[in-house]
Amino acid sequence: MIYFFSSLNGLIQSLRYRFRLKTRWILFANQFKFAYLKKKLKKKDVWTVVFFAMGVSFWKYDRLFQLMLAHPRFKPIIVFATNPKRSPEIQEEDEKAMQVFFEKQKYPYAKNLGVVVPDIIFYTQPYSQSVIPEYRIGHFSNALICYTPYSFWISNYRWGYNSTVLNQAWKLFYPTQIHLENAKKLMYNKGKNVTVTGYALADNFLDPNRKPIDNWKIKDSIKKKIIWAAHLSVLPESPTHNATFFDYCDLFLNLAEKYQDLIQIAFKPHPILKNNLYIHPHWGKEKTDAYYARWESMSNTTLINGSYEDLFLTSDALIHDCGSFAAEYLYTKKPVLYIGQELETNLCPFGKKAIKAHYIAKTSVDVENFLTNVIFMGNDPKKEIRDKIFKTYLLPPHHKTAAQNMMDSICQSLS
Repeated sequence: MIYFFSSLNGLIQSLRYRFRLKTRWILFANQFKFAYLKKKLKKKDVWTVVFFAMGVSFWKYDRLFQLMLAHPRFKPIIVFATNPKRSPEIQEEDEKAMQVFFEKQKYPYAKNLGVVVPDIIFYTQPYSQSVIPEYRIGHFSNALICYTPYSFWISNYRWGYNSTVLNQAWKLFYPTQIHLENAKKLMYNKGKNVTVTGYALADNFLDPNRKPIDNWKIKDSIKKKIIWAAHLSVLPESPTHNATFFDYCDLFLNLAEKYQDLIQIAFKPHPILKNNLYIHPHWGKEKTDAYYARWESMSNTTLINGSYEDLFLTSDALIHDCGSFAAEYLYTKKPVLYIGQELETNLCPFGKKAIKAHYIAKTSVDVENFLTNVIFMGNDPKKEIRDKIFKTYLLPPHHKTAAQNMMDSICQSLS
């Protein structure tokens, strides 16, 4: 038996060594590949840039896409790439929503890659399983791969930093210096392809000329506008378990009824939550659809899918159990309550600072106290902390937009 385990351990160590050796070889070879492709692209007058889009909620490239449309050397196009792991019904919903959204923006798009030959590719997520095999990084040896996070990463999970796409990408555009330091520790390539540009969605939050659209059911109301954002991790096999949907799904409907003269609540579910509830053994499609429909039917509640920047900007407070929203909502400088599971052991240094700017609820009583004390009475001792984080970490570097920093990085490398 001892011999067996010794042999097994030896095999595991051997496989790990071979994997590391293979990875190092690929990273080494990539440097020659990048040099060759950059030399090739410098000779071209126009660069075709493909953005793989999974859904409206995941679309964080708006300002960068606009800059490329206005630049003579870029020819950007959006290609639909809905997540193949989601149900056909939800994939169809995502595609229809993207079609409406991008047509309204007058952006060029295609439902599949077709005959388009990309010079540069931007992925929406860095996970291979999130796209069909034909759209995975291994199929594009003649394209430079770029990525900016679809969420404001507050954790230090290795799988969030060290995927194949992230290690083999030409350029990664990360929000803060802390994220660069995380990459140096967690990535096989030590973060050598990371550039700190600011968070892509920051440009939408920080635009002084932006006039947010009011999507609340009751317009121009004195009722406080509260968002409840629910995370997707409701399945047992989820790699993270911060979701508290089942703990609070009835509470927020009850609060909407109890305080109907004082508040209206927007339910902002994670775009994958619905799919996960469909396949959950105790929910399923019928119960999920009925629950979502109830949020649309009540007089002071609403269901918000798709983009959420305007929702944030027109709200008074956020209550959530999500990771990225812990950072993103801080752009509004408004009160925010965290109702998720304990995150302290998994948070990166930035994440710890972001959570300290939150009020924390462990029970339904804490949630109601947040509404009465902070929102209704205006007792907000966390305001100073939020303001400090905003000034220190959330503004893009170089006194430019995040999108402009990305454009500058690409253009300087190809000039």
